[in-house]
Amino acid sequence: MVKATINNFESLALSGKTLGNLTYSTRKSVGKRSDTDTAVVNINGSLDTLNIEPQVGFDFGMKSKTPLKLVNGKLLATEARSNGRSAIVQGIQGSLLPLSDPATDEFSEDDYDMVFVTGKDNKPVGRVRSKDAFDSHDLELFDTEAILKRDYRGQLQRDEDTGETTITGYSLDFTQTKKGDDEIGHLIRIILSKNEFERLRPNLKAYGKYVPQGLKLAFVGNETTNWTIYADTLVPLEEKAAEKPTSNQSKTTTNQADKAKG
Repeated sequence: MVKATINNFESLALSGKTLGNLTYSTRKSVGKRSDTDTAVVNINGSLDTLNIEPQVGFDFGMKSKTPLKLVNGKLLATEARSNGRSAIVQGIQGSLLPLSDPATDEFSEDDYDMVFVTGKDNKPVGRVRSKDAFDSHDLELFDTEAILKRDYRGQLQRDEDTGETTITGYSLDFTQTKKGDDEIGHLIRIILSKNEFERLRPNLKAYGKYVPQGLKLAFVGNETTNWTIYADTLVPLEEKAAEKPTSNQSKTTTNQADKAKG
């Protein structure tokens, strides 16, 4: 029997441009055996930092505060030592280059359609490519579950007056019909706010296909899942498909955009 996994993605393309202005700070050794050298970079001159595993030959001895850019970045789950044992943590890889270097990302800016956010407060970090994780137009809904509010000990919180539990949102489980037999058990779970789910609920159908809008991704890193996916709402696939412009409309829109740039 294949063990089900939820939102376990190998890596997602990360747009370095959307991280902000990066400046080199120092070298830091990370990894399961602390044998991976990463460059610590500051973001936008703030105390916010990222550890980035750079390309082979990167000059860790460069001057502090040197401006850099990340090209062909990747966001992934990796391993680290924690309290004497292994733990799953988020990692970033890519080429850290001088701002003057002509190299650019493999993908266009439009491909980075999902916001990578911090797990605690959903603060935006950068943009990633959802296609590396799942096909947003091939999600078939089969299950939903309420997310109940818990305290710092993990115990359910109840309303003092009614004694009822508090629902903070809903998780929606999807399968992908285009996945092969070797990927059985790979589920996509997307979180919706309580109000938005209840607005959509009367029209949601089992085995219906829905396209998530306003995607956000946060790192979790536990035995079941590495990532949490949030969405602002869902749109039925047939409605989304109907929005696609004809070839003539596409050309008109492109021409108008070109004129606007000019």
